[in-house]
Amino acid sequence: MKFQVVFLLICGVAWTSAAAKFEVRTPEDALKAHEDCRAEFPSIPDEIYEQYLEYTFPEHKRTKCYVKCWVEKMGIFHERKGYDEKAIYKQFTNNNTKFLSTVQHGLEKCIDHNEAETDFCTFAHRVFSCWLPINRHVVRSVLGTPKAN
Repeated sequence: MKFQVVFLLICGVAWTSAAAKFEVRTPEDALKAHEDCRAEFPSIPDEIYEQYLEYTFPEHKRTKCYVKCWVEKMGIFHERKGYDEKAIYKQFTNNNTKFLSTVQHGLEKCIDHNEAETDFCTFAHRVFSCWLPINRHVVRSVLGTPKAN
């Protein structure tokens, strides 16, 4: 019994410290991430980039890697670990718990651990492009869009 209590305390501390490492990003941080990723992929046409700023990611030869770039800069995806579900919860429900069920539904439906062993751009895009249609209103509400700011 003592072992179980100690184990649960250690797990609780580990979860809290892992979640504490992630800092919620602001709309300005999101825009900076977009700008940084645009600099990494300068061949993306302006009209496609404008859609990215609205959190619509149309088919384009650079979209998958752009999405990977953006979710990495936002701190919710890492090549080594994949998507950080705790960071996603914290980012999109930190100031508004009304989004909790939508964010959770999207994660339950879409998160995978790259069992297909696809390249990282495809992996990041596959999960995000599944999760985003369910949560686009959440992302826009939390991070805004250039037209709304």
